[in-house]
Amino acid sequence: MAWPRRRYPRQVMVLGAVAVCYGLVQYVVTRRVPLGWDETVYVSQVTRGVPAAVFSAPRARGIVLLVAPASLITGSVAAIRAYLSVLSAAGLALAYWPWLKVRGGVVVPLAAGLFAAQWLSIFYGNEAMPNPYVAFGAVAATGWFLRMVAEPGRWGPRAGLAAAVTVTTLMRPFDAFWIVLSLVAAAIVKRRWAPVVTAGIGVVAGGAEWIVEAYVSYGGPLVRLHAAGADNETGLHLSLGAHLRALDGPLLCRPPASCGSYPWSDVLWFAAIPVLAIAGLVLLRRERSRHLRAAVMAATVAATTAASYFVIVGYAAPRFLMAAYALAALPVAEGITALCRHAPGRLRVAAVVLAVGGVAAYAGVQVQTLSRLVPYEHRVRTADVQAAGQLKRLGITAPCLLYGRDAVQIAYYVRCSSFGIMAHWGGAQVPTSIRTALAAGRQVAVTARTKKPPAAFLRTWQRRPLPGVTATGHWYVYLPPHAP
Repeated sequence: MAWPRRRYPRQVMVLGAVAVCYGLVQYVVTRRVPLGWDETVYVSQVTRGVPAAVFSAPRARGIVLLVAPASLITGSVAAIRAYLSVLSAAGLALAYWPWLKVRGGVVVPLAAGLFAAQWLSIFYGNEAMPNPYVAFGAVAATGWFLRMVAEPGRWGPRAGLAAAVTVTTLMRPFDAFWIVLSLVAAAIVKRRWAPVVTAGIGVVAGGAEWIVEAYVSYGGPLVRLHAAGADNETGLHLSLGAHLRALDGPLLCRPPASCGSYPWSDVLWFAAIPVLAIAGLVLLRRERSRHLRAAVMAATVAATTAASYFVIVGYAAPRFLMAAYALAALPVAEGITALCRHAPGRLRVAAVVLAVGGVAAYAGVQVQTLSRLVPYEHRVRTADVQAAGQLKRLGITAPCLLYGRDAVQIAYYVRCSSFGIMAHWGGAQVPTSIRTALAAGRQVAVTARTKKPPAAFLRTWQRRPLPGVTATGHWYVYLPPHAP
């Protein structure tokens, strides 16, 4: 594919500038936010002196490997945030880079900017979570797939596709399945077998660890798949409404958490995605553009990944759709630029102004969500740090077990084992994990936010307040009846 030599370096520089700004903004905005539950599970697997939290069946080790270089050196949250800010900025650039030879002009940098400006991208960019890297991998895999089709026989696109699929599968095998399924289906339709083989190599390379761990720890892949499905409430569902209500948070829309009401400003930009994407496809088709197939491919993979969550998973979390947003940004950028390009001469200036205003309004909604969500998450997660300090003052030290509300996060700072509870605390019988810890002579503490014992077995335990936890109201710790 011919490419003007003068323009390509310029587009690389613009994309690089978008990535640098993305890394800087996310670090400035979220650098002081402590670790969340899922983050702590991943980070604790490779942090020295911290017992590994329970690693459930749906999780994969990709993000553990990614964060290991930082967490093996230090458990400092600030250091991990800085490290991941750099990695996610590089990930954004590498994800959209193969598209620069698929689609020139301002479309690719604009698409990268639209995705980078989303509150999800900024908030999760330096979180130890797999979703941003699934998004980067999905965009990169689709771009390298198109490069393979356009440049058959070249090893660069083959290596790029294999690497992108490997990373995506390492991060979240289930998301990778739907992404690869879309690419393989397109390759079969075109009777191009090299992309099928290359994507298959990436799936095997990325999924090997998950399969080996399934045999070692879960009784085999089928048993692990069943357990993962139970944890994720997989089945036939229609969760689009929950996803719409969660567009501006909560971070997890799953009982007992409430999804809240519909945030209409966010619903508007969500609804604009298919409108602008379809407009871009229609206008590209009208002008018989050679870029139409690439835009259709991005839209197809985006729709497939989004639909997999709308109809298969029984609950919502905004981050589930990050890969769909990252891919949809490409046809959306096509729609924005095409509408400006096709506006009649007298209306072209007005179309440009309208496009700039629309992008600015979109960015404003993202800023508004961040300005509410980041302080809230900082306050809630700071309570975990405060609770850990109070437990240390009470003499809770390793070896120990924390059980209960936010136990996974608090245990990270106290260096205890943990068993986190969201809703089901147990009944009159002491849970097995607690009995095992007590029999081994370890200290046990149960953290809760209710003065009334949340489980019947705690009625005979000692309740003590945690007065230093001021961020989110009253906290209590329950200690065994004979604890000093």
